[in-house]
Amino acid sequence: MKSKRGIYYSFFFLLSVLASCGTSSRKVVYFQSKEDRQGQIVNLPSYRIENTVRFRPDDILGITVNVPGEQSVASDYNLPLVPAATSENSTEDFVSQGMGRQAFLISKDGTIDFPVLGIIKVAGYTQGELEKYLKERLSTKLVVPAIVTVRLMNFKITVTGEVGRPGTITVDKDNINILEALALAGDMSIYGKRDDIRLFRQKPDGGYTEVSLDISKEDIISSPYFFLQQNDALYVKPVNTRTQNADVSPHWNILVGIGAFVMSVATFVIMLAKD
Repeated sequence: MKSKRGIYYSFFFLLSVLASCGTSSRKVVYFQSKEDRQGQIVNLPSYRIENTVRFRPDDILGITVNVPGEQSVASDYNLPLVPAATSENSTEDFVSQGMGRQAFLISKDGTIDFPVLGIIKVAGYTQGELEKYLKERLSTKLVVPAIVTVRLMNFKITVTGEVGRPGTITVDKDNINILEALALAGDMSIYGKRDDIRLFRQKPDGGYTEVSLDISKEDIISSPYFFLQQNDALYVKPVNTRTQNADVSPHWNILVGIGAFVMSVATFVIMLAKD
């Protein structure tokens, strides 16, 4: 008798534990590996260099030219702090924000109209490449080497779905990876699918490339999509239980839970009574 009761108690306890563990921990852990690497140092390959942001049409570039000791000369190669109303390649909004740079809108053909230098093609360049190119062009006109700074001023990404703070994020540097983007969006909720985050990347023709990313595996770092591009959109899909419960009243879920618990207790009592 006592042995049977012990089995019943153990069985009931096990059911209670399983009921309280609705989600497997492996489904919410990031960067899982096939082997235990606790305490180890592991080098993982990355596409950081290959995936450097390159400028595209409709990007807004902040470009400033400084000539040490020759500020009057440098002013010839910078837009005025308050752009003229007729300027088609500058935006007063960005200048008025105190960014310290003049703003150039890249045209559909990938060019900007730069002071003195005229029309130059900038689409396809990285930040470092364009700075080097402008310095070379200016070296033919200036005696003192110029200091050129270039920044992408409208680097934005969008994160939606099962995250703490969905919305559009402005990136203030020249690169960002998916983990940083999720952190800025308040991280994924417990209901977000770690193994199927959707990335939408705009193509030159206006369409989008859709990619499924699995950040529950450590090899996501080696993905060419781990580092994001301007105007990328991330959608964190909800787990199946989340979608199934979307149309169910919270009160109904509570009642179902209470009912299941009562039935478990009743079954347990009946089993004891039979002994």
